[in-house]
Formats: sequence, C-alpha cells, structure tokens
Amino acid sequence: MLKKWLTLGLLLNISTSFLYPHAVLGAEDQESLIDNYGVSSSHPLAVEVGMEVLENGGNAADAAVAVAYTLSVVEPYGSGIGGGGQLLLLPPEEMEPLVYDYWSSAPSDEEWGNKVSGVPGFVKGLDALHQDFGSEPFAKLISPAIELAENGFEIDYLLSERLIAATPRLPVEDLPHFYPGSKPIQPGETLKQLELAETLTQIKENGPDAFYKGEIGKQVTEAVSYLNETDLEDYQVRKPKPVKGELNEGTIYSASPSLAGLPIIQSLKIAEKVRIEEIKDNESEFTHVMTEILKLTSNERVRTVGDPAFNDIDFDELVSEEYIDKLAEQISSSNFSTTTVDDGEKVNDGNTDTTHFVIIDQDGMMISATNTLSNFFGSGTYTAGFFMNNSVEHFSTMSTSPNRYEPGKRGRSSAAPSIYIDNERVIGLGTPGGTRIPYVMTEVLTRHLLLDQTLEEAVDAARFYGQEDVLYVEEHFSEDVMVDLIKKGYQVQVRNHLVYFGGIQALELNLADHSINGIADIRRAGTWDAKDKRDTPLLLELGISLFFLLCIAFPVLHLFHCLPWFRSKGEEIQEGFTTEKGISILVPCYNEQGIIETSVNSMKSLSYSKFEVVYINDGSNDQTMVLLNEYLKLIPCTRIPYRKLSHTKVRNCYQSELYPHIYVVDKTNGGKADALNAGIEYSSQDVIVTLDADTILTDTALPAINKKFEDPNIVAAGGMVHILQTKTSRPLSRMSLLHTNLLVRLQMLDFLKAFYITKISLARFHALAIISGAFGIFRKQALLDVGGYRTTVGEDIDITLKMHRYISKRKNKKIILIPEAICYTELPETFKDFFKQRVRWQKAYIDCLIYFRSFFAKSLFSRAVSFFYIFEAFLAGTISAFIMLGIFVINAIYYPPESYTQYVFLYLVYLFLFSVVYDLVSIGMSRYYGFKFGKNDGFRLCTAIAIDVLVYRIVILYIVLYGSIAYFFNHDWNKVARTGRNYQTESKSKSAA
Repeated sequence: MLKKWLTLGLLLNISTSFLYPHAVLGAEDQESLIDNYGVSSSHPLAVEVGMEVLENGGNAADAAVAVAYTLSVVEPYGSGIGGGGQLLLLPPEEMEPLVYDYWSSAPSDEEWGNKVSGVPGFVKGLDALHQDFGSEPFAKLISPAIELAENGFEIDYLLSERLIAATPRLPVEDLPHFYPGSKPIQPGETLKQLELAETLTQIKENGPDAFYKGEIGKQVTEAVSYLNETDLEDYQVRKPKPVKGELNEGTIYSASPSLAGLPIIQSLKIAEKVRIEEIKDNESEFTHVMTEILKLTSNERVRTVGDPAFNDIDFDELVSEEYIDKLAEQISSSNFSTTTVDDGEKVNDGNTDTTHFVIIDQDGMMISATNTLSNFFGSGTYTAGFFMNNSVEHFSTMSTSPNRYEPGKRGRSSAAPSIYIDNERVIGLGTPGGTRIPYVMTEVLTRHLLLDQTLEEAVDAARFYGQEDVLYVEEHFSEDVMVDLIKKGYQVQVRNHLVYFGGIQALELNLADHSINGIADIRRAGTWDAKDKRDTPLLLELGISLFFLLCIAFPVLHLFHCLPWFRSKGEEIQEGFTTEKGISILVPCYNEQGIIETSVNSMKSLSYSKFEVVYINDGSNDQTMVLLNEYLKLIPCTRIPYRKLSHTKVRNCYQSELYPHIYVVDKTNGGKADALNAGIEYSSQDVIVTLDADTILTDTALPAINKKFEDPNIVAAGGMVHILQTKTSRPLSRMSLLHTNLLVRLQMLDFLKAFYITKISLARFHALAIISGAFGIFRKQALLDVGGYRTTVGEDIDITLKMHRYISKRKNKKIILIPEAICYTELPETFKDFFKQRVRWQKAYIDCLIYFRSFFAKSLFSRAVSFFYIFEAFLAGTISAFIMLGIFVINAIYYPPESYTQYVFLYLVYLFLFSVVYDLVSIGMSRYYGFKFGKNDGFRLCTAIAIDVLVYRIVILYIVLYGSIAYFFNHDWNKVARTGRNYQTESKSKSAA
C-alpha cells in the first residue's frame, strides 16, 4: 500500500508548479461589494505597496497614489515628480470612466526656442485624485516611497541598462548614487536616493504646495531657467472626457487628447469594419492589414490630435460610423502605403519609457494610469533628487499643426491608458513604448476582442511596427511570415530589444464571479497580484505544502528508519533451545480448487511438530471440498467449539486420515471473517496463524513465531510475505523474475517496499496498522477477547486495529513484525484481478477509518498507530489525492500553462531522486535479509523500476481515488482468481508461455 502514497508526488509537483487557481466567490449583484482587488505594474515593489494599501482598507485612488510615488523611486527613468501623466478612473457601479489629465504643459514663454521641459503635473494630478476619491491620509500613502528612497532597494537589470544607455546625456559626476565610481550601478546592488527621500518628505508634510510654491519649486526654476514660479503655481489638473468607441461586444474608453486614445479606437473600429477576423489564420495577411490600419490612423492623429484646450475638434465625429467607413475604404489587403504625414514633430523611435499600472479595489473602482518623463530620464536635467521631463520637445514645428507650440499647451503623446467594458468584464490596460504604444495596444486588443484569443495569448503574440515601407518585428516573429511580407514590398527589420515593443500591464475583472485575472508583460518584467491570487492561494499553498510534506516526510522517514542502524532492542530472534508451542494454522477456503493442492502439499512438509492446520470450507460451490477429501482422506471427527464467537452454521468437522494434524471445518458461506471466526472456535492451540489458501509457509516461519511468542506481552504479529511467482527451489535465499509477467514484477516491487521499508519502520514505531491478510499471527485469547473478526472488506486491517485498541488498555502489550517468519503468496496476473484486489484494499482503509474513528480521535497523539493511520494513510494517502487532483484539473482548465516542459522536468527529477531510490533501497533491504535475485534479473528489475516510476504509480493513484469513492456504494470482497500452479520449484506463469 505504500505505493499508493508515493503516487501523490506527481500531482504535488505539477500542482505546485502551476499558477494557483483563483477562488470562485459566487456571483453577486453588481451593486454589491466586489470584495476582491488587484494591482498590475511594471515593478514588483510597486505591486507590493499597492496591495498593502488595498489590504489595509484603502481604495483604488489611495493605491494609485502609493503606486505612482513608488514607481517614481524604483523606476526613476520612466516616471516621477518631474513629469506628468493621465489616468482613467471607473467609479464603482458606473459604466463610463472619468479622466484625470496631469500631463506636463509648456511654459508661459511665447517663444519655444530651445525649451525642453514642461511644467510637471505629477504631484498636482495625484493630489487631485486623492482629494476627490482618497480615503487614507496622504502621508500614509507616500511613506512607502520615502522608505524605499531612504533605505534603498535592490535594482533590476532594466534600471542598470537604462543608466548605461543614458550615460552620454546625464551629469554622471553629479549622480554618485546612480554612478558609483562613475560607473552605472549594477543589478542586485542597493540604490539609495537620499535627496529624493528629502523631497518626498517635504511633499508628505506640506502637500503639493511644497512642490509648486515651496523650496522644491525654487530648485526646479533654478535648474530649468525658462520655468518660473507662476508657471508652477498656475498649473491646473484637467478632467476631460475619454475618447469612446462602441464595438460589437462592448465599449472601449481611452486617453483623451492630446494622448493617443483616438487612433487606438479608430484602429479597432476599422479592424472590426473590414472583418479582420476572416484573416486570423493568415498571419502575414493579418500583419499587413493591421499595419495599413495603424499607418492610416497614425496619419489621422498627426492631422487632428492636439491639446483640446487649444483646438476645436469634434472627437465624437472622428470615431463615428460614417467617418470609420471612409477610413476603412482606404485599407487594401494587397497594396501598402508609404506616405507618412509629417508636421514637424520631433519623433524619437528609440523612446520606450513611460510606466503603466492598473488597480482594482474591493468596491470595483478601477484605475488605468500612464505616467511618464517622455524620454527615459526625461531631459536628463536632475534637481532635488528627480529628473525633469522633456515633453516640450514633442511639439510640432509647423504653424498649422494642432500640435504646434503654444504657452501652457500640452504636447502630443503616444500614451493611451484604456478601459474596456462589456456585459461580462471590465479590463484596464496600457503600455509604455513611445510611438509604438498605439500599435501595441491595437494589436493586443484586436487579437483579444476580434480574433477571440485569450488576453494572455494576445499579449504574448509577436508584435510589429510599420513606418513607410519598413516593418520592425520582434525576434520571435515567424520567418515564413517575414518572407511573405518581404514579397509584398516591406523591408523587414528584427528588433531584439524586448522593451522596444512595450510592456502591457492589465487587470481583468469578471463581473459574474468577481475574479481578477492579470497581465504582466514579460517584455518589461512586469508583475501583478490580486486578493484571490494571494489570500486564498496563500491558504492553498499552505495546505499544498502541508500535504506535500506529509507525502514526502513519511516515506523518507520510513526510508531511513528501516535501515539496520535503527534496529530496536530484542528485534532479532535469539538462538537457543525453546519448547515448541502449539500453533493452529487457519486457512479459509471459498472456491479454492485452483490452489488447494499447493496449499495442502506445503502443509505436509513443515518442519515443526506441534501444529495443526484447520481448513475452513466456507460454503464453496466448486470442487474445493471434494479435493480436500481427495488429498487428505477426511473422516468425521468431534471437536467442541469455544462458543464465544458467532459464525454461520457448521455442517461438519473432519480430520485427515493421512495427516492427523490437519482438520477441515465445513460450513455454510458467511465470508472470510466468518470463516476465520469459525476456525478460531474449532482450533485447539494457543497461537493462531491465519493464511490465505494461496499462501505457502517456509520452514523457518513456525520456529521463528515460536521463539518470538516466548514473550508473553506479544499479542499479535505479522510475517514477511514474498511472491509465489518469484519462488525458487531455494525459497529462503533466492527469488527469480524469469517466469513473471510485468504486472507481477511491479507488484513484487510494491511488496518489497511495503514489507522491507514501511512495515519494518512502522513496527519499530509500534504502529503496524496492517498484519497482512496472507499471513497473520495472534494469541488465541486475544482474538477471543476482541470478539474475533468483523465482517468487512478488510479483515486484516480491521483485526490489527482491534488489537491496537486492545493493547491500548493493557500495559506492555505489543504487536510486532517477524522478518524471519516468511511465507509466499500468489499475486494477480491480470489487470482485472489486480484492480479488484487493490480497490478492495482501498475500501478497507476507508471502512476502518470510519469504524475506528472514535479510537483514532482519542489516541491520535498518544498511540503511534493512530497518528500514522490518520496523517499518513488517510491525509497523505487518500485525501490529498482528491485535493491535488482537483487543483490540477482547475488549473489545467482555467490557467493552462504556456509550456509543460518544466513540469515534466520537475516530475522526472522528483521520480529519479525519490521513487527510483525507494525501489533500489527496497531491493537492497531484501538482500540484507538474505534474499537475492538472479544475475539475469538485472534487466527485468530495471525495466520494472522504469515502468513503476512512469506508469504504475499513476495507475495506483487512480485506484486510490476510485476505491475511496467505491466504498460508499458497495462492500464486495471482489475475490481474485487463482492460477492453480505448483510453486514448489521454479515457477512458470501462463504469461511466459
């Protein structure tokens, strides 16, 4: 039975490798609390800070403040108080988001000249958000960022890489914390930003005035001479409407101008209009059409998008069905356009740095926010611990452009925080990526919303970006697709820099069950977290870890405890003269004609004088009784039963005329337990040995029992059981696999592990829970005292536990294992018989768990047998199988992995390090006790071990599950068929013919 416990290792390894499933909370009315929350961001520390705010009762606005300030510390190249941003906020129970626009604005100077940095809106924007929706004190929300700046954090490769790239344009000598020894700080090193910590502390204490009116503002105007105090004081946060687009299934809301929400929505509506889903299986065609759409909407953006405070533009008209129809007519599936509208805007395709995050709180409020310094590290100007933006560089030089420079104006940007809503879910998403942001967002949303790809698949798909006749693609782009595109006239160039194509951050809220799924693009090392990914799985992980430890700890414990060094005192049989005790051998027989001759022959030759054999013919309807009479020459005899145990009617009692020490009790059928009770009643000796009809005792068995039972405190014992199919002419020293089939070899390994590892270990703990049904040894008086056998599917487990309950009330009484008492028993040779036998064993476990539940409860931590039975056999051996299988199935359905390679690898490593070792140790232990396999059995053993590891354990696991359930539907014995062969010498199975 040990094997069934080991099989759980597979599910445990797979289950702990998978993403854990979200808790299904049950659908509630949409007006009720969501009671779930999550954060998706490009940096794990920001996610951690945001989740902590939400866990402690803060809402999405509170978390957004904390996350944004944290990102300004851990990603100083991407965002910060020297820049700006825009966010969409979807209030609880609302269907249209609000917009907070705090993008950097141009200074008040009429002349553009060489101006680079705009007025930062970051601090005022987050303050406005907090004033409107915040519930926690601002000082509490900014504190984590201050601590990270002051105490430092371990930097990642992205920050180090950015510092390397920015070295030529940053004041390296003035930035010793970023460039210690004038060299960029390396990944894994700790970065402290004490000047930034001081600046953030001033904002914490004095609010936005510290930045726009106080000492920080003075430092800004000193560092950027064309910004003045009035520019800072006059800066206003705007609250425009988002750009909105109706799609067939839902509505997409995106950033208001001058950001890039418009081209994204136009692109999605055009893709829907041209029925792009019809070419979803043709990747080259899809790439071409999407590129054409995005080129077109990019040109539209240049012509139409600018700061709405300075341009009178009807954006509803630009996303209307009529306007989209006109744009869609310009899309060709065969030709490609090369015209790029140029209005003199300075475009740097190398820019990749903004930062995006999404937050959902327990009330259902969602925030999708993009913050930026424009270029990475902005303008490179450093003051008061932060970098100033370079947003003013992105105005257009043409006087007719809606994006021309004007005082106080907000320049055009490609950023596009967005929210998608339909009847089933709400998705917040966005990405960094410079001019490629509209491309990335449109490609991902088109694949997800129109091509029916999962959000994960859409994010993982290879990305592309077209300018005129050049198409930039990711390095894992299909070569066949690139060839097709080259044939269309594209110049295809591979960009192998991951962050070039952005890094989607997203959260998806399921409106039915309130589960949250997150996206954290690997291109930017992003991450996400959610309550139902943290809390429930935290408990789940704890439970899984517990079961894993149980499943591993017990076998490992037995693996060591079975070794000779742990031999208990008095375990070995002492040599010397002893008086032979009377032993009664009971053999229940029900339709045993196929094996009865083998049994009788073995009983005739035992080298022990004072023993009797009692065959109990339990209502056989085959030739069992006829054969017993033929082999034994039965004559009626008179035996007086004890009349202490009940059983069905005994028809007659016989004695062998040929072998007077052999008796036969012929009775009506009552089952195995009933037959054993009858045998006890009609036995005459003080020690009872119970055997199955297919069990053969070796010559050492009865003398070994005799010596051990000189100890009056021993009330029961188990012997060693070997396999009849492996029996040779030297049954006490050698076994053979020559004539065994594969199923028998696998079961043979099971028995070696069960007896030479598990049973020896359990016996040393005084926790032997199963005296094998093939070979049990008892004091007759103890059997009478416990009321004999109970009719059940597992008489051997039941009587063992009865004995444990019996000795628990009697001082010094014990149950032992006698390794020197050896027998051979026949194993099933067909899968049908094997399955019936193993299912019955599992039913017996469950039956005894229920029947002895009171004993287990009272003695769980006082009797070793109860502890091992509950924690090893039940929790680790049965319950965890259901739990782990359930986890595996749920994960496989709802969270399928991208690749199973790592799980297969982990499984194989586990099997090699654990299961193979277990098999080898069991073979070694049997050798230690004197049993060797033939030299020619090496290959057969190796084959059996391989199948045991890779296949057999899964079969056993299935039987554990099946048998546990089957117990509650029937209690059949499921007797297996006998072969009827003679095993006195080298055995030959039918399968070997």
